[in-house]
Amino acid sequence: MSFRDWLDSVSQDIRYALRGLRREPAFTGFAIVTLALGIGANAAMFGVVDRLLLRGPDHVVDADRMVRFTATVTRPSIGDVTYASLGYVVYDNLKKSGSRLFDGYAAYTSEGQFSLGRGREARQIRGGAASAGFFPLLGVHAARGRFFLPDEDGTSNPAHVVVLGDALWRSQYGADPGIIGKTVTINDEVHTVIGIAPPGFTGVQLSRVDAWIPMSLGSRTVSTNWPRTWSAQWLYVVGRVKPGVTLRAASEEATRIHRLAYDGPPTRLIAKGRFNATPIRFTMEGTESTEVSVSKWLIGVTLIVLIIACSNVANLLLARAIRRQGEVAVRMALGAGRRRLVRLFVTESLVISALGGMAALVVAGIISVLVRNALLTNIEWTSSPVSGRVLAVAFAVTFLVGNLLGLAPAAYTTRVSLQSAMQRGRAQGRRWRAGSWPTVVQATLTACLLIGAGLFVQSLHRARTLPLGFESDRILVAAPDWAALGPEATPAERTAARARRAEATRRALVRLQQLPGVERAAIAVGSPFGNGFGLDLYVPGFDSIPKLPGGGPYISAVTADYFAAVGTKLLRGRTFTATEGAGTAPVTIVNATMAKTLWPNDDALTKCMRINADTMPCASIVGVVEDAHRWGLKEEPAMQYYIPFGQEAGIGGSVFMIRTRGTPQSLSAAAIRAVEGTDAMIARAIAWPIREKIDPLLRPWKLGATVFTLGGVLALLVAALGLYSVMSYSVAQRSHEMGVRIALGARARTIVGMILRQGVAMASLGVAGGIVIAMLAGERLRSLLFDTSPRDVTIIGSATLILLASAVAASVWPALRAGRVDPILALRAD
Repeated sequence: MSFRDWLDSVSQDIRYALRGLRREPAFTGFAIVTLALGIGANAAMFGVVDRLLLRGPDHVVDADRMVRFTATVTRPSIGDVTYASLGYVVYDNLKKSGSRLFDGYAAYTSEGQFSLGRGREARQIRGGAASAGFFPLLGVHAARGRFFLPDEDGTSNPAHVVVLGDALWRSQYGADPGIIGKTVTINDEVHTVIGIAPPGFTGVQLSRVDAWIPMSLGSRTVSTNWPRTWSAQWLYVVGRVKPGVTLRAASEEATRIHRLAYDGPPTRLIAKGRFNATPIRFTMEGTESTEVSVSKWLIGVTLIVLIIACSNVANLLLARAIRRQGEVAVRMALGAGRRRLVRLFVTESLVISALGGMAALVVAGIISVLVRNALLTNIEWTSSPVSGRVLAVAFAVTFLVGNLLGLAPAAYTTRVSLQSAMQRGRAQGRRWRAGSWPTVVQATLTACLLIGAGLFVQSLHRARTLPLGFESDRILVAAPDWAALGPEATPAERTAARARRAEATRRALVRLQQLPGVERAAIAVGSPFGNGFGLDLYVPGFDSIPKLPGGGPYISAVTADYFAAVGTKLLRGRTFTATEGAGTAPVTIVNATMAKTLWPNDDALTKCMRINADTMPCASIVGVVEDAHRWGLKEEPAMQYYIPFGQEAGIGGSVFMIRTRGTPQSLSAAAIRAVEGTDAMIARAIAWPIREKIDPLLRPWKLGATVFTLGGVLALLVAALGLYSVMSYSVAQRSHEMGVRIALGARARTIVGMILRQGVAMASLGVAGGIVIAMLAGERLRSLLFDTSPRDVTIIGSATLILLASAVAASVWPALRAGRVDPILALRAD
């Protein structure tokens, strides 16, 4: 057969398939919608996983060779602690090493809030600081202008230049190319715009960056001696390994370089620190993010939905093929070969799959927008919801599904002998039971999804309602950004500046307390979901402080109103008084875990602790407060203690904790103005509701709950429709049997009960299989759940009831129809 003849033959098959589908609109619509849901969900979820896991940050060349460095040190009172941020000295030593395993290194600071403009017209943007070698190491080129030069990022006199992000350039400056060379105000300092980053460039992370400044300008809140001190840990360091270098080898090499170059005191813990090289898609702490881990499971969810959808459509195609056995027999009698018939059935399934695939693009777009806008708002999405890669996946799945769906009916009908196929009565009288086991498989997979949805929904609920040890919904945090002293400042000037800062901080607190809408306000050095500090601690009767999984003891310095402002409950004793502070007798308040750990059989009140050195005066414990979460929702108990603000030594970085009467967002602007207007040393201030730090931590469970629930609902709907179609076809085939039963005296309710039991039996088998699979897979899912057992009986029971109820609902109408069969008409038809 020539190619042209083959093409004509295929065209005939397509036209024939379209005519057949038009004659059966109900079948066609159900098949297309079912496949659209299955293919669309998979395409949408591929787009999410592609962004989070596969593709890497935009414009980064060979992202799989980029690694992030962290340092792990063993603290005597805490144990192993991993630091995501490192000192400039560490980065500088790596850069100078000339290692044979690395192509280069770069450093950057975490994206944070920058102010663009001055005064009340200033707007908050997301900014980052990076070394001059950051951009060449990533392999990125500026869209306009250029990136930083090495001499613009000097440690002593960095240039005030800025590279604007593409989105900010377009929204704020109308994509004006003439902005290059002009000046803008960033953080109350004038910067010259030297370049525009390419669209979607976010560095090595996935969150948006509106502006980049030289790394050294990002050191304004760090010690003035940051280029030479090992204790100033404020940078994130990345490197590019040479092809074939493993993460383990890279980690060992970085550790070796550090220990050879270290020239600080040998007693410092960092001297024996070990370095870890992890992929850049991991979190800054060097672990795979929970969002990425959950997204891997969600691919499985959408694959299950696709399998259920394909199983349903295959059932319908098989039932349709059985009805067409007479037609097949005629074609075979006229000389059509089995290969020709197989191609006909495959062509029909490909047409159905193609129509479902086109509808799937709409479904994929809707699901993608939902996930992006509601669940992954921190990610910078640079491609359309239905990108070229998503289209390619949708096309591949559509083609594969189309071919697979056509094989089952083709194999079944072409296997029947010509003689039996021509005997129409016999062919009609045979019971079709092929749909039973696919229906059981659908119920099994649906049960798995419903159980998974229940587990994630319960995890989300428990994470949202978790007692944090403070009231998060009404707390606004404000932080001053102090103007940095120059390196030429004398010790006396630095002492005077510290005293002025302390006084300005207290005056700013008074201004905040007087704002309308403020119920209480306090100062904290070391705050929940903010900065954390630890000092050496000596307790009489203990050679060393016991180690807890959650670490500690951590220290915070707070003013008298702190506990009332944040809502942390006092369990015993008292809180600080307004007169306690600098120059007064040292006192302290401990949390419940610390009191129980150090004095399990005694009252902690009046006990003594020496802070920072064993020669320090005794700090008497005056109160015990409830535990408060420090940095996350999943936290092991940790020891925490508080001292009066003004008695802190060796720690710094105060913030204001403001308890509002209304929503915290409504007071942000007023709080910023109050702080900035206190003293000229405050260059700017920023404010944020503390929920902004907590809500992103809920995203993994939101993502899991949403997609598992959506997948479970879709699977339940498709499985119920599939069961309905199987039961309806079974009743139609068995109409003669029902007629005989009724003629022999069977009651209608007996017939109805028999059909209902058949449907529920298939669903029950599926539920049993789903529970077994859920039990086996549950342990692998445990780490992604929050305070929820993967074998929760209530969740499993609820999923079982939902599935069995849907089975009853799907079987009721076919059962009622079976009970209404007219025995005379049924016998005549036979």
